Amino acid sequence: MKNIFNFSFWIVVISILAACSTKNEINLKECNTFVAAKPVWAEGRETERNLTLAFREIIEARRVSEAYIRLTASCDYRMRINGEFVSHGPCVAAHDYYRMDCIDIKQFLKAGKNIVAIEVAGYNDDNYYLLNQPSFLQAEVEINGKVVAATGSSFEAYDLKQRKQDVPEFSFQRPHTEYYILSDDFEQWLTNADWQGAEPVKQALQPTKKILSRHVEYPDYRLHDAQPLPDNNIYAFECNSTGFLGIKVRVEEPAHLQVRFDEVIGQDGNVNGARLQCNAFINYELQPGEYTIESFEPYTMKYAQTLINSGKCTVERVYMRDYCNSDVNRAAFVSDNNDLNRLFEAARETFRQNALDIFMDCPSRERAGWLCDSYFTSRVAFDLSGDTQIERNFIQNFLLPEKFKHIDEGMLPMCYPSEHPNKNHIPNWAMWFVIQLEEYLQRSGDREMIDAAKDRVYALIEYFKPFINEDGLLEKLTRWVFVEWSRANSLVQDVSYPSNMLYAQMLDAAGRLYGDNSLHLQAEAMRETIRKQSFDGEYFIDNAVRADDGQLQLSGEHTEVCQYYAFFTGVATPESHPNLWKRLRDEFGPIRKETKAHSDVPFANAFIGNYIRNELLSREGLCAQILDESVDFYLPMVELTGTLWENMTTVASCNHGFASHIAHVLYRDVLGVYNISPVEKVVTLRMIDSGLENCKGSIPVGDESVDVEWKKEAGQFVVALSMPAGYSYKVVPSGSKVRVDLK
Repeated sequence: MKNIFNFSFWIVVISILAACSTKNEINLKECNTFVAAKPVWAEGRETERNLTLAFREIIEARRVSEAYIRLTASCDYRMRINGEFVSHGPCVAAHDYYRMDCIDIKQFLKAGKNIVAIEVAGYNDDNYYLLNQPSFLQAEVEINGKVVAATGSSFEAYDLKQRKQDVPEFSFQRPHTEYYILSDDFEQWLTNADWQGAEPVKQALQPTKKILSRHVEYPDYRLHDAQPLPDNNIYAFECNSTGFLGIKVRVEEPAHLQVRFDEVIGQDGNVNGARLQCNAFINYELQPGEYTIESFEPYTMKYAQTLINSGKCTVERVYMRDYCNSDVNRAAFVSDNNDLNRLFEAARETFRQNALDIFMDCPSRERAGWLCDSYFTSRVAFDLSGDTQIERNFIQNFLLPEKFKHIDEGMLPMCYPSEHPNKNHIPNWAMWFVIQLEEYLQRSGDREMIDAAKDRVYALIEYFKPFINEDGLLEKLTRWVFVEWSRANSLVQDVSYPSNMLYAQMLDAAGRLYGDNSLHLQAEAMRETIRKQSFDGEYFIDNAVRADDGQLQLSGEHTEVCQYYAFFTGVATPESHPNLWKRLRDEFGPIRKETKAHSDVPFANAFIGNYIRNELLSREGLCAQILDESVDFYLPMVELTGTLWENMTTVASCNHGFASHIAHVLYRDVLGVYNISPVEKVVTLRMIDSGLENCKGSIPVGDESVDVEWKKEAGQFVVALSMPAGYSYKVVPSGSKVRVDLK
């Protein structure tokens, strides 16, 4: 094993990260008020489906000391100045709210005339990505402290008809596919100040909008190319990538070009754009000429396949303009086990693509912000970026609406911002929201947000009260009762014990947040009842069903994930159920795929069973076992896509936000940074022998960092620790000898 525990190697690593820095040059300027701009759209067309308008204004620039544009839109926009890409947005927000971007544009302006061009897509479509709200743009340009252009008084709007409207949806979770009909002068409106290629549409003022600050960093828009593969006109990126797909193409005869994309190549050697039940393709009808074209919407892919359906054209370049989190590269992790280093980098890459302005489920088929997933991803956000900016946006979105359309009173949407006209929700995922709130408070100290959430939390408790049966347990929960993607989810009625275990944990979290002892008493009573009813002496049974005579009857089925829920929520502990814990520890997990042990117990899936398992192993200090299981579980994903997956196979998303949680595991269980409390200003170390000889890492804390470097010497951990000013540290006893040297 090569020893990389030396200063010179670390300098090389940091230099590489700096060279690849994702920090955007655009300055973050918080603002939520327009000076002059009004919301506008084409008159009478604000609810028209899949209408893209092109807004344009010519501004004069002389002796510019500062220049900004403030803007927001529904659904989303792309802004270019003099043909050069500037930004895409805005951040997503709750119903009836819109987040404002305030972008420093000085670097994009030239002396004389400048063309500010903003495309806005108004989808007016129900999905899990962009809300179905009337279309508008509100924008103003400020130069040297004076507003020189503003919607409502300037900016012409055009319906260029370059994007076809009558097209299928990308997926039921996302709006329409992209289909373009272009000639080689299609960008003249962007670059020619004298362009008069279309008649302006009549604009109408729209109702006043509720504006919020963006609050989070601006994206990373880095460009990188795909490389052509030998066969089938397929181009491959170095790893799974998320952003705006670009092509450079030379057209000799009028051509119809389709570009398909996906995260993996199909068994037939082609790209299957329908793998995720999506229409993952972009269509182009092109007249002769040369084109460089980027998609308007962000997509995820490792592979893109170009198909010439008619005519004659040559694709000369396929590239990606990233649309990812820009504040992840200050974090670092290097150990003497290269497999772990690769897992960390894959986790970083997975996170940056899934954490733009909320914590996304996946950046491909839906880009939705799911509860439960966010519990795990929010930990990674704090580890990699050193703040809770995105988490604050995520939580705030759930608190802003007076009520949620289509969702039962008191319940929370399973993902949000989103539309749920089918009235579906996951009651279990709402429980995770409260559990996450408690960790958010510990990370942020944001008591104001917690107090703002109180009514939502207690409304949720009221929602569940009618489902409490005579034993004090939830029974016959409605809608999509979800435990995980496994046999366990066929065992969720009438009394789901995993659901009740989680609800007890939610009540405890709410009790601690709001000083309500009655919730603690209810939670403990539920746990005691679950132990009596569900545990059969060997395992916890998943559910009980109400028989015709009115009695509850245990199903007799016990799944692996049900056992994990029991220990995770405090229904069971290694001390209270030692035999079951020993069995789970030693005979379950990934090894069971080979040993076939306990074949009467259905397997847990990746999420959330295997993630909870990691948490349980960590509680018991079984760090070496976590590493062995994690390498077996994650490394095949890293080798295939460079990102981490929703499941253990490629049947679903191969780039899933919660999967980045392995970065948190590596910091906690390998580097030994068990906890960082910015509220108490304490770094907690827990050094446990995981079989490694050395490890080094840097964890951002605000604008500073916690830096840890350890190596094994004569049977003890020798730890070099650097912390932000005002911080102290403590060491959790772990059976290891530890010496800490402050730097």
